[in-house]
Amino acid sequence: MNYIKLAGLLPLAGLLAFGAAHAQGDASQQPPSGRDQQFLTYAAEDNQAEIKLCLIAEKRAVDPALNAFARLMVDDHVQVESRLAALGAELHAKLSDAIGKDGQETMSKLTPLSGREFEQKFIEAQIKDHSNDIDKYSKEAQETQNQRIRQYASETIPLLQQHLALARAVKTQLGGQTVGKSGKP
Repeated sequence: MNYIKLAGLLPLAGLLAFGAAHAQGDASQQPPSGRDQQFLTYAAEDNQAEIKLCLIAEKRAVDPALNAFARLMVDDHVQVESRLAALGAELHAKLSDAIGKDGQETMSKLTPLSGREFEQKFIEAQIKDHSNDIDKYSKEAQETQNQRIRQYASETIPLLQQHLALARAVKTQLGGQTVGKSGKP
């Protein structure tokens, strides 16, 4: 076998391998797939709903713990929104500024309420929403091929877990009882 000819082909093989890898592109720089775009839309709409609902809760909360919780949620979700907007711009993804169907539904259920009834229903919605978010973000972090989206989802999960734990603690502090239409237990 002629090793000189083989040695001469190695640089060509390297160029072909580089060209093939470059042609595939970095998944992080490609526009998001349909599934990833759905996640980004969900994340944007859910985040908008979270901010708007918590601003309402801040105004209506009677309990100081719930008021502090709502303020923290607004502050944290404004930061999440900023990170998400930067990611969307980097990936050339379309991000919704609406609150989405789930957010609208929760908003319409909570808007007519006040006092303790509002507080109980709000904190129950927070527990449900953050549990759902953790599931969706975890699934995205595991399944996406886009490294930047995976990083965003993975970095956001601990914050969502913290929010869930705080919501449960506030619910316990509020008494955790279900409240009827009159606002009384």
